[in-house]
Amino acid sequence: MKITKRMANMVLLLISALWGSGFVVTRMALDANVSAGFINFARGLIFALLVLLLFHQKIFRMTFNDFKIGLIAGLLNFGGYIAQTVGVKYTTPSNNAFISATYVVIVPFMAYLAFKKSLKIKSFIAIAFCLWGMAILTGIMRRGFVLNIGDVYSLICAFFYAGSITYISYGARETDATIVAFMLAIVQAIGGLGYFFIADGGQLVNVNWQAAILPLLYMGVMCSFVAQTLQVIAQKHTSATTAGLIMMLEGLFGSLFSVAFRFEPFTSSMAVGGTIIMLALILMEVNIEQLRNKTSPISEKRIE
Repeated sequence: MKITKRMANMVLLLISALWGSGFVVTRMALDANVSAGFINFARGLIFALLVLLLFHQKIFRMTFNDFKIGLIAGLLNFGGYIAQTVGVKYTTPSNNAFISATYVVIVPFMAYLAFKKSLKIKSFIAIAFCLWGMAILTGIMRRGFVLNIGDVYSLICAFFYAGSITYISYGARETDATIVAFMLAIVQAIGGLGYFFIADGGQLVNVNWQAAILPLLYMGVMCSFVAQTLQVIAQKHTSATTAGLIMMLEGLFGSLFSVAFRFEPFTSSMAVGGTIIMLALILMEVNIEQLRNKTSPISEKRIE
Protein backbone atom coordinates (compact mmCIF):
# COMPACT_ATOMS: atom_id res chain seq x y z
CA MET A 1 0.00 0.00 0.00
CA LYS A 2 1.32 3.42 -0.99
CA ILE A 3 1.64 5.81 1.95
CA THR A 4 0.57 9.37 1.08
CA LYS A 5 1.71 12.51 2.88
CA ARG A 6 -1.74 12.91 4.45
CA MET A 7 -1.68 9.33 5.76
CA ALA A 8 1.82 9.88 7.16
CA ASN A 9 0.66 13.05 8.92
CA MET A 10 -2.31 11.21 10.46
CA VAL A 11 0.07 8.55 11.77
CA LEU A 12 2.27 11.28 13.28
CA LEU A 13 -0.85 12.70 14.97
CA LEU A 14 -1.49 9.28 16.54
CA ILE A 15 2.16 9.18 17.65
CA SER A 16 1.78 12.59 19.31
CA ALA A 17 -1.22 11.27 21.25
CA LEU A 18 0.76 8.22 22.38
CA TRP A 19 3.68 10.39 23.49
CA GLY A 20 1.25 12.73 25.22
CA SER A 21 -0.10 9.80 27.23
CA GLY A 22 3.52 9.04 28.09
CA PHE A 23 3.68 12.12 30.33
CA VAL A 24 1.08 10.58 32.63
CA VAL A 25 2.59 7.08 32.78
CA THR A 26 6.08 8.54 33.27
CA ARG A 27 4.69 10.48 36.24
CA MET A 28 3.24 7.21 37.57
CA ALA A 29 6.62 5.48 37.25
CA LEU A 30 8.44 8.39 38.93
CA ASP A 31 5.86 8.36 41.75
CA ALA A 32 6.72 4.66 42.20
CA ASN A 33 10.37 5.73 42.78
CA VAL A 34 11.72 4.57 39.41
CA SER A 35 14.61 6.82 38.34
CA ALA A 36 14.72 8.66 34.98
CA GLY A 37 17.70 6.60 33.82
CA PHE A 38 16.02 3.27 34.56
CA ILE A 39 12.83 4.43 32.83
CA ASN A 40 14.85 5.14 29.67
CA PHE A 41 16.70 1.81 30.00
CA ALA A 42 13.45 -0.15 30.44
CA ARG A 43 11.75 1.62 27.51
CA GLY A 44 14.73 1.02 25.25
CA LEU A 45 15.14 -2.63 26.27
CA ILE A 46 11.47 -3.52 25.70
CA PHE A 47 11.54 -1.56 22.43
CA ALA A 48 14.68 -3.38 21.20
CA LEU A 49 13.41 -6.85 22.16
CA LEU A 50 10.10 -6.34 20.33
CA VAL A 51 11.79 -5.04 17.16
CA LEU A 52 14.27 -7.94 17.28
CA LEU A 53 11.49 -10.48 17.85
CA LEU A 54 9.33 -9.26 14.95
CA PHE A 55 11.95 -8.09 12.45
CA HIS A 56 15.07 -10.15 13.32
CA GLN A 57 15.70 -11.15 9.70
CA LYS A 58 16.10 -7.51 8.64
CA ILE A 59 18.13 -6.66 11.74
CA PHE A 60 20.61 -9.51 11.14
CA ARG A 61 21.13 -8.29 7.56
CA MET A 62 22.09 -4.79 8.76
CA THR A 63 25.00 -3.28 6.81
CA PHE A 64 27.66 -1.01 8.28
CA ASN A 65 26.01 1.96 6.55
CA ASP A 66 22.65 1.01 8.12
CA PHE A 67 24.38 0.78 11.50
CA LYS A 68 26.02 4.20 11.09
CA ILE A 69 22.76 5.90 10.04
CA GLY A 70 20.82 4.24 12.87
CA LEU A 71 23.51 5.15 15.41
CA ILE A 72 23.43 8.84 14.44
CA ALA A 73 19.61 8.85 14.67
CA GLY A 74 19.78 7.06 18.03
CA LEU A 75 22.34 9.44 19.53
CA LEU A 76 20.35 12.51 18.43
CA ASN A 77 17.15 11.00 19.84
CA PHE A 78 18.73 10.01 23.17
CA GLY A 79 20.52 13.35 23.50
CA GLY A 80 17.12 15.03 23.49
CA TYR A 81 15.75 12.64 26.12
CA ILE A 82 18.64 13.15 28.53
CA ALA A 83 18.87 16.93 28.09
CA GLN A 84 15.15 17.23 28.77
CA THR A 85 15.39 14.92 31.81
CA VAL A 86 18.19 17.01 33.33
CA GLY A 87 16.49 20.27 32.37
CA VAL A 88 13.22 19.47 34.11
CA LYS A 89 15.12 19.04 37.42
CA TYR A 90 16.23 22.66 37.41
CA THR A 91 13.33 24.53 35.82
CA THR A 92 9.54 24.55 35.84
CA PRO A 93 7.60 21.99 33.78
CA SER A 94 6.03 24.84 31.77
CA ASN A 95 9.44 26.35 30.91
CA ASN A 96 10.74 22.90 29.98
CA ALA A 97 7.76 22.12 27.76
CA PHE A 98 7.83 25.49 26.00
CA ILE A 99 11.59 25.65 25.37
CA SER A 100 11.78 22.00 24.26
CA ALA A 101 9.00 22.74 21.77
CA THR A 102 11.10 25.43 20.09
CA TYR A 103 12.62 22.64 17.99
CA VAL A 104 9.87 23.48 15.46
CA VAL A 105 11.73 26.72 14.70
CA ILE A 106 15.09 24.95 14.36
CA VAL A 107 13.91 22.08 12.11
CA PRO A 108 13.38 24.05 8.84
CA PHE A 109 16.78 25.73 9.19
CA MET A 110 18.50 22.39 9.81
CA ALA A 111 16.68 20.89 6.83
CA TYR A 112 17.86 23.79 4.67
CA LEU A 113 21.49 23.74 5.87
CA ALA A 114 21.97 19.95 5.89
CA PHE A 115 19.73 18.77 3.05
CA LYS A 116 19.04 21.95 0.99
CA LYS A 117 15.28 21.83 1.63
CA SER A 118 13.53 25.09 0.78
CA LEU A 119 12.26 27.47 3.46
CA LYS A 120 8.56 28.28 3.04
CA ILE A 121 6.92 31.43 4.38
CA LYS A 122 3.77 29.45 5.25
CA SER A 123 5.84 27.18 7.51
CA PHE A 124 7.17 30.10 9.55
CA ILE A 125 3.67 31.57 9.97
CA ALA A 126 2.47 28.18 11.26
CA ILE A 127 5.53 27.88 13.53
CA ALA A 128 4.88 31.35 14.99
CA PHE A 129 1.27 30.39 15.78
CA CYS A 130 2.42 27.08 17.31
CA LEU A 131 4.86 28.84 19.64
CA TRP A 132 2.19 31.38 20.57
CA GLY A 133 -0.19 28.53 21.37
CA MET A 134 2.48 26.73 23.42
CA ALA A 135 3.25 29.96 25.34
CA ILE A 136 -0.42 30.22 26.31
CA LEU A 137 -0.78 26.48 26.98
CA THR A 138 2.23 26.33 29.32
CA GLY A 139 1.37 29.61 31.08
CA ILE A 140 4.63 31.32 30.08
CA MET A 141 2.76 34.43 28.91
CA ARG A 142 0.91 34.73 32.21
CA ARG A 143 3.76 34.00 34.66
CA GLY A 144 6.63 35.51 32.72
CA PHE A 145 9.92 33.89 31.81
CA VAL A 146 13.23 33.88 33.71
CA LEU A 147 16.17 31.97 32.20
CA ASN A 148 18.06 29.49 34.41
CA ILE A 149 20.41 26.52 33.92
CA GLY A 150 17.48 24.14 33.47
CA ASP A 151 16.24 26.26 30.58
CA VAL A 152 19.67 25.98 28.92
CA TYR A 153 19.42 22.18 29.09
CA SER A 154 15.89 22.42 27.65
CA LEU A 155 17.24 24.47 24.74
CA ILE A 156 19.96 21.85 24.16
CA CYS A 157 17.16 19.28 24.14
CA ALA A 158 15.37 21.31 21.43
CA PHE A 159 18.46 21.21 19.20
CA PHE A 160 18.81 17.44 19.66
CA TYR A 161 15.12 16.86 18.88
CA ALA A 162 15.35 19.11 15.81
CA GLY A 163 18.39 17.17 14.63
CA SER A 164 16.63 13.84 15.21
CA ILE A 165 13.48 14.85 13.32
CA THR A 166 15.45 16.33 10.42
CA TYR A 167 17.82 13.38 10.15
CA ILE A 168 15.08 10.73 10.30
CA SER A 169 13.08 12.64 7.65
CA TYR A 170 15.92 13.02 5.15
CA GLY A 171 19.18 11.36 6.24
CA ALA A 172 17.70 7.96 7.07
CA ARG A 173 15.26 7.59 4.15
CA GLU A 174 17.27 4.91 2.36
CA THR A 175 17.63 2.70 5.44
CA ASP A 176 14.92 0.23 6.44
CA ALA A 177 12.64 1.74 9.10
CA THR A 178 12.88 -1.31 11.38
CA ILE A 179 16.69 -1.07 11.44
CA VAL A 180 16.56 2.61 12.38
CA ALA A 181 13.94 1.79 15.06
CA PHE A 182 16.17 -0.98 16.45
CA MET A 183 19.12 1.40 16.69
CA LEU A 184 16.96 4.03 18.41
CA ALA A 185 16.01 1.37 20.95
CA ILE A 186 19.54 0.06 21.56
CA VAL A 187 21.02 3.54 22.06
CA GLN A 188 18.18 4.47 24.42
CA ALA A 189 18.66 1.27 26.45
CA ILE A 190 22.45 1.59 26.74
CA GLY A 191 22.31 5.35 27.35
CA GLY A 192 19.57 4.95 29.94
CA LEU A 193 21.52 2.23 31.76
CA GLY A 194 24.65 4.40 31.81
CA TYR A 195 22.67 7.37 33.12
CA PHE A 196 21.04 5.12 35.74
CA PHE A 197 24.42 4.08 37.21
CA ILE A 198 26.30 7.37 36.77
CA ALA A 199 23.68 10.00 37.59
CA ASP A 200 20.95 8.09 39.47
CA GLY A 201 23.23 6.03 41.73
CA GLY A 202 22.06 2.66 40.39
CA GLN A 203 19.59 2.12 43.26
CA LEU A 204 16.26 0.25 42.93
CA VAL A 205 15.62 -0.67 46.55
CA ASN A 206 12.80 1.85 47.06
CA VAL A 207 10.90 1.08 43.85
CA ASN A 208 7.25 0.09 44.22
CA TRP A 209 7.27 -2.53 41.45
CA GLN A 210 3.56 -3.25 41.76
CA ALA A 211 2.83 0.35 40.79
CA ALA A 212 5.72 0.69 38.33
CA ILE A 213 5.48 -2.40 36.12
CA LEU A 214 2.42 -1.38 34.05
CA PRO A 215 3.67 2.16 33.32
CA LEU A 216 7.08 0.76 32.28
CA LEU A 217 5.45 -1.81 29.99
CA TYR A 218 3.16 0.81 28.47
CA MET A 219 6.08 3.16 27.78
CA GLY A 220 8.17 0.37 26.27
CA VAL A 221 5.43 -1.07 24.06
CA MET A 222 3.21 1.88 23.12
CA CYS A 223 5.33 5.02 23.56
CA SER A 224 8.54 3.50 22.22
CA PHE A 225 7.99 0.38 20.07
CA VAL A 226 4.70 1.37 18.43
CA ALA A 227 5.18 5.16 18.36
CA GLN A 228 8.85 5.36 17.35
CA THR A 229 8.68 2.58 14.75
CA LEU A 230 5.69 4.32 13.14
CA GLN A 231 7.53 7.65 13.43
CA VAL A 232 10.46 6.40 11.36
CA ILE A 233 8.08 4.97 8.73
CA ALA A 234 5.84 8.07 8.57
CA GLN A 235 8.65 10.62 8.41
CA LYS A 236 9.86 9.09 5.15
CA HIS A 237 6.64 10.34 3.53
CA THR A 238 6.35 13.91 4.84
CA SER A 239 8.54 16.94 5.41
CA ALA A 240 10.59 17.46 8.56
CA THR A 241 8.89 20.82 9.22
CA THR A 242 5.40 19.31 9.05
CA ALA A 243 6.49 16.35 11.20
CA GLY A 244 7.90 18.70 13.83
CA LEU A 245 4.72 20.77 13.97
CA ILE A 246 2.48 17.71 14.33
CA MET A 247 4.68 16.06 16.95
CA MET A 248 4.66 19.28 18.98
CA LEU A 249 1.05 18.31 19.78
CA GLU A 250 2.63 15.89 22.25
CA GLY A 251 2.50 18.75 24.79
CA LEU A 252 -1.18 19.43 24.14
CA PHE A 253 -2.10 15.75 24.39
CA GLY A 254 0.02 15.51 27.54
CA SER A 255 -2.04 18.29 29.13
CA LEU A 256 -5.31 16.62 28.10
CA PHE A 257 -4.26 13.24 29.50
CA SER A 258 -3.04 14.95 32.67
CA VAL A 259 -6.50 16.49 33.09
CA ALA A 260 -8.22 13.17 32.32
CA PHE A 261 -6.18 11.39 35.01
CA ARG A 262 -6.68 14.31 37.44
CA PHE A 263 -3.05 15.33 37.74
CA GLU A 264 -4.07 18.93 36.95
CA PRO A 265 -7.31 20.90 36.35
CA PHE A 266 -8.58 21.94 32.93
CA THR A 267 -7.96 25.64 32.28
CA SER A 268 -8.93 28.22 29.70
CA SER A 269 -5.21 28.45 28.76
CA MET A 270 -5.33 24.83 27.60
CA ALA A 271 -8.39 25.51 25.45
CA VAL A 272 -7.05 28.73 23.88
CA GLY A 273 -3.47 27.49 23.44
CA GLY A 274 -4.61 24.15 22.03
CA THR A 275 -6.98 25.84 19.57
CA ILE A 276 -4.21 28.12 18.26
CA ILE A 277 -1.85 25.14 17.80
CA MET A 278 -4.53 23.20 15.92
CA LEU A 279 -5.18 26.20 13.63
CA ALA A 280 -1.45 26.37 12.89
CA LEU A 281 -1.43 22.70 11.90
CA ILE A 282 -4.47 23.21 9.65
CA LEU A 283 -2.62 26.10 7.99
CA MET A 284 0.32 23.77 7.25
CA GLU A 285 -2.04 21.26 5.63
CA VAL A 286 -3.81 23.79 3.39
CA ASN A 287 -2.45 23.76 -0.16
CA ILE A 288 -2.75 27.39 -1.29
CA GLU A 289 -2.06 26.53 -4.94
CA GLN A 290 -4.93 24.02 -4.99
CA LEU A 291 -7.27 26.61 -3.46
CA ARG A 292 -6.33 29.06 -6.21
CA ASN A 293 -6.96 26.43 -8.87
CA LYS A 294 -10.40 25.68 -7.44
CA THR A 295 -11.44 29.28 -7.90
CA SER A 296 -10.26 29.40 -11.52
CA PRO A 297 -12.85 29.23 -14.42
CA ILE A 298 -11.65 25.75 -15.42
CA SER A 299 -12.17 24.42 -11.91
CA GLU A 300 -15.63 26.03 -11.66
CA LYS A 301 -16.64 24.36 -14.91
CA ARG A 302 -15.61 20.98 -13.58
CA ILE A 303 -17.57 21.50 -10.38
CA GLU A 304 -20.72 22.35 -12.31
